[in-house]
Amino acid sequence: MRIKTFEIRVDPAFREHDERTVNEFLSAVRVPRLHCGCLRSRSAWMLLVIFNEETADEPAMRAALAGRHLPAGAELTPGECERFEALRVWRDRRAAEMGCKPFVIASNRDLLNVARSGAASPADLLSIAGFGSRRAERYGEEIVAVLGSVAEADFD
Repeated sequence: MRIKTFEIRVDPAFREHDERTVNEFLSAVRVPRLHCGCLRSRSAWMLLVIFNEETADEPAMRAALAGRHLPAGAELTPGECERFEALRVWRDRRAAEMGCKPFVIASNRDLLNVARSGAASPADLLSIAGFGSRRAERYGEEIVAVLGSVAEADFD
């Protein structure tokens, strides 16, 4: 693991450039943790990123990472593993935003079922075990967007 710090200036004349710099960096690394704080004396935000660089072993690392969170006996293809991990990251971030536990949004088993499905719309989620109309209505668009982003990354 490595760390990198960024300063994001509040002044609109600089903020867009600073944010673009951070986003470019974040798109090239895996980020298990980040911290931020306000630097009032400098009218800026400080961002501390703890990251791992992408390697040739990245697919194996993703499989190992996803495997730690899978229900016992679950075996995934590399594509399903990638979808599961993306869904798990989305769910954990969404839960943190909502101030609730991740399982309130979806259990790992529910995410596994979605990763294995060919869901392309919120309506498709209704046929997946663990997804009723309320959950599909509340999170369906976000889940489909996550699945779409993984599919797009496969073509890059």
